[in-house]
Amino acid sequence: MTALLWRKTAAAVAATATHDVRDDFVGRGRIHVLNSTSFVTASLADRIGCLNRHGMLTLRDCAVFTLFDDSPRSFYSAEGNCSFRNPNTPTNRDSYYGSDTHAWSCGGKDVDKSVNENYYTVNGFNYPFVCNGNINCWYDILMATPGNDYEPLPVWQFFWGAHQLDVPAGHSRVLWLWVPTRKKSAEDADEE
Repeated sequence: MTALLWRKTAAAVAATATHDVRDDFVGRGRIHVLNSTSFVTASLADRIGCLNRHGMLTLRDCAVFTLFDDSPRSFYSAEGNCSFRNPNTPTNRDSYYGSDTHAWSCGGKDVDKSVNENYYTVNGFNYPFVCNGNINCWYDILMATPGNDYEPLPVWQFFWGAHQLDVPAGHSRVLWLWVPTRKKSAEDADEE
């Protein structure tokens, strides 16, 4: 079912896209979190927050990330390497298939700096949505929307299967949108 859905979505996206978004998926930028699962209709209007320098969902303090061109293409923030492999981040206890997986984070003394994950976008998308692994372009967050007086929220990889076809109850499946920064600003300098 998901393979068919993926093919239909990819075909619809390819039919509407005129720009190769992979050209925008370079250098430095911010990662915005969109409350959408559609590669066709999602846009910045669906933004519910962004990722901070620690790799968590926030409304403010959006970090500037560097995407390295080397293979594997990985992200770094002012805190260091970003990964789903930090054993000190919360696990997604609610997820049937992802219950032992850790939230995305940047830096941390226990993160293996030699292990990088590969991030990419897909030619045919209208925007450079951030994917990783085997065409995994969705992420799992708690449904709570960040407010002004909140702790930043963890973000996990999205896992599914026969026992759980979508995110767990109380969670939302979201997209990450890469928004490149064209020039280094004073705000960028503060985050390095």
